[in-house]
Amino acid sequence: MKGRFDFLLFLAVLLALALGMVTLSSAAATVKGGDALVSKQLIWICAGLTLGSIAYIVNYRVWIEFAPVLYGIAMALLVLVLILGTTVHGSRSWLNLGPFRLQPSEPVKLTVLLMLAWLCKGDKSSRLDIRGIFKSAFALGIPVLLILLQPDFGTASTFLVMGAGCVFLLGLRPRVYVILFILLAFVGFGSWHYMFKPYQKERVLTFFNPERDPLGRGYHVIQSKVAVGSGQLTGRGYRKGTQSRLKYLPEPHTDFIFAVFAEEFGFAGVAVALTIFFLMISRMIIIARVAYDKPGMVIAFGSAVLFFYQITVSSGMIVGLLPTTGIPLPFFSYGGSGIITYLIMAGLVLNVFRNRFQRV
Repeated sequence: MKGRFDFLLFLAVLLALALGMVTLSSAAATVKGGDALVSKQLIWICAGLTLGSIAYIVNYRVWIEFAPVLYGIAMALLVLVLILGTTVHGSRSWLNLGPFRLQPSEPVKLTVLLMLAWLCKGDKSSRLDIRGIFKSAFALGIPVLLILLQPDFGTASTFLVMGAGCVFLLGLRPRVYVILFILLAFVGFGSWHYMFKPYQKERVLTFFNPERDPLGRGYHVIQSKVAVGSGQLTGRGYRKGTQSRLKYLPEPHTDFIFAVFAEEFGFAGVAVALTIFFLMISRMIIIARVAYDKPGMVIAFGSAVLFFYQITVSSGMIVGLLPTTGIPLPFFSYGGSGIITYLIMAGLVLNVFRNRFQRV
């Protein structure tokens, strides 16, 4: 842990970006305007690397000082998207900004993480008190509610998991965990009966039994399983996957991009990709352990939890182990809002490592 730069985390991010671009260039070939998608993704990666570098250079404590302002702007964008947003796949999650579209819920992940770090700034206690719990719940509750109104339950779940990870890191009394578990059960019951729309319920039910609708909602999972299975040990080869080439695989450049990768590079390729992700997440956890203060711990550990959750859901979804939620695979799935957000997060975590001995 000597030095001021974590080359292993940086290398893992670069390798993930490289694999993601190789896979996207293959998947986009089967999508209308695929060449344009690849070009845009390259532009967004360059923008993300630039902003990530800025996030690395400026001390993370400075970013935390501006967290309330950034959080307020992010909430305003979530309200704006409900009023002026564009509906895609049943969710009003996008803002049209001329030549490109912004999905505010992606950068909001970053602002919420900074806000959670800001809330524990200067806290010397070993555990969260009731006041701290309510503050954190309020900071998480507003974006979750606004995203549920879009509705986008998959993205909303990422905030809940990230927040739960940060709360676990900061510590709670055992009885508080029991109370939160009971509240979560009530929220889940109420959401299923009063907030979930019929198509969302059907998506969950189809997860447990894809064959109940093999030509409809179960089609995606069935075709994804075929793609993953046909990859076998070493894969069919770059741009030689039959499921994606023959357009049996839906949304190959976004939701099911990892299925494209699995078919073309097989079990060996998937093992390499998951190893890279494991290296990335493990380095973030280690950085959280050596962080100088609680805000630094929250930034590093919260990022690790977010990446772990999205990678787990995206990879589990393609083999039918988890429901289809539309959660993107970091550094693989097409989308500028996401790729820029993930690179800024990585820059902030590297920042925490660089300043782990520095007092301000």
